Parts: sequence; C-alpha cells; structure tokens
Amino acid sequence: MEVIGDLPRELFLEILLRLPAESLMRCKKEPCLQLLGHCDGIICLSNYRDYILLCNPATRESMVLPESCLPCYPWIRNLISQTTGLGFGYDAKSHCFKVVRIVSYWEELRGSNLPHFSRAEVYSMGTDSWKEINVTAPAHVRYSPCFETYFNGAFHWYAMDDNGNEVILSFNMGNEEFQVIPMPSFISMHDHSICRSLLVWNDCIALVIYPERGIEKSFEIFVMKEYGVKETWTNVLTIGPLTRVERPLVFRKNDEILMEGSHGQMMSYNLRNKEVKDLPIYGIPKSFSTLVYVNSLVSVKGGNQMLDQRDNTVGAI
Repeated sequence: MEVIGDLPRELFLEILLRLPAESLMRCKKEPCLQLLGHCDGIICLSNYRDYILLCNPATRESMVLPESCLPCYPWIRNLISQTTGLGFGYDAKSHCFKVVRIVSYWEELRGSNLPHFSRAEVYSMGTDSWKEINVTAPAHVRYSPCFETYFNGAFHWYAMDDNGNEVILSFNMGNEEFQVIPMPSFISMHDHSICRSLLVWNDCIALVIYPERGIEKSFEIFVMKEYGVKETWTNVLTIGPLTRVERPLVFRKNDEILMEGSHGQMMSYNLRNKEVKDLPIYGIPKSFSTLVYVNSLVSVKGGNQMLDQRDNTVGAI
C-alpha cells in the first residue's frame, strides 16, 4: 500500500479531488492529513493548521469545515496561536455530529512551554457553523501516540494540568463541558521513556503503558472499570515481552489487539492464545492511525438523517 503522509494514496487522492481550490493551495506544500476520529460512518481528518475535513467513504461525500470563529488578537504583540486539541463525536441529545477545537495562545517572549491562555469552539454539523463556548479547558493537551479517543459520548486527549500532573482531558459532546480524568496513581509518571496509549476495550477506557524504545517490549493494560473514577483503575493484563512491535493501535475484538510492527507493518495479537500474526498491511513506520469503521449512508452535509446500513470493519490509515 503506497502511503502519502499518513494516508493511503487512493484515499488521499480521492480527498484532494473533492477539496475546493483554496484548500488545495493550502495543502500544496504539505500533503499530510491526520485522522481525528470516526463516528457512525463519518471520518474526521485535519492537518491541524488550515482545515478540517469530514468525509464518508461509503457515499464518497466530503466537506471542508468553515474557518474558526475564534479571535486572533492582532492588537496583542508577540502573541502566537496554535490549535492544540481537536476532537470529533456525536451529541445524542441533539442528534448532531460535532467537532471541538482548542486553540492555545503563547506570548513569544514569555519563555514558558505552557500556553498563556486557551479558547475553545464547537462546530455543529446541523448548523454548519462554529460557536465559541464559555468554558476553559482545565488542562493543556499534549501529544502522545495513539491516545486521542472518542468514548462514552466524549473525546479524550493526553494532557497536563497547571501543576504538571499528567491527566486525561475529556470533552462531552452533549453538555459541551471539559472534565479531567486522573491517571492511575500506581504507574510511573513523568518518565519520558514510557509511552501511554488510550484505547477502548470491553466498553471501558484502557490505558496501555509501554517503553518507547527496546528490542523487546511489554505492554501493561490498565482499565477504568467505572468511568471517571480514579480508584477504579485496575491493572488487568500484561502483554509480552514481544519483539518487532512498536505500539498498540486498537482492540478489534475482546480477545484481539492490532499493533504496529517496528517496520511499519500491522500485526495482530491474540490475548487468549498469545499468538502474533503479521497482517498484509504496510505503511510508514509510526504513521498508523486505526479505527473500527462502521459503514453507513449518513451524509456529511446533513448528518441528522438515519443510518441506512452498518457494517463493522477495521480501517487503517
């Protein structure tokens, strides 16, 4: 499979063909999109700079979202803005797909790695518009591979609070509020040689802890059995040590986890018999984004319509 940026060539070209001319000019020098999430057949992609794209592979529809409604503060000198958090999900109350964006602002000469302040906005597919929300994210989103996850009506990011503690930041698509979910207290935090990935397993969020480097890697799985309650984090399983494995991607079934191999290939690990299989899917190392895709006929230009058909498959980008 030929890959451009983080996308297979066929899907990348299909998306480019459907973008307006101004968007094509913006991505001319950097043809790279990132997978933000999937919900009921609709996939959300972004380059984290210029545009956000919604597409439905089943209907071959796509749509570029309008520009941000947040102010750019041109009268404040040395102020830099950057999109630090993006999330996609479904509001079951209003039956509407939504995108949330967190924009952080730094003073260029301030010398701090934490933003001076942040603003947040929400896009609703029903109105095809952004609105600023009057709530402040209580933690600062940081990058961690394979961490951003949509679950239980909320989108989740790896983040750090004002005291330097590592936390999970979530945004509820229904009430449009942020929540901080504590990490397990019995794992080694502030260790930059350790990676953390957040997955969904058995209808719970699962935190996977593993070394960043090494010929052999072990993967510890912590499950939050009661959502949002720190005391319910439980170390339920350790996978490995395994060779040729880079990081976890997604639980495909209750007894199977898909993982990225050290050479950019996809692998499957069976939790019951501990069997490892190489799958005929290849990409650029450390570039995989994986989702359990639900095939549907929902229109990205009218997302309130009923689903006509569903087909659960695994998609890798």
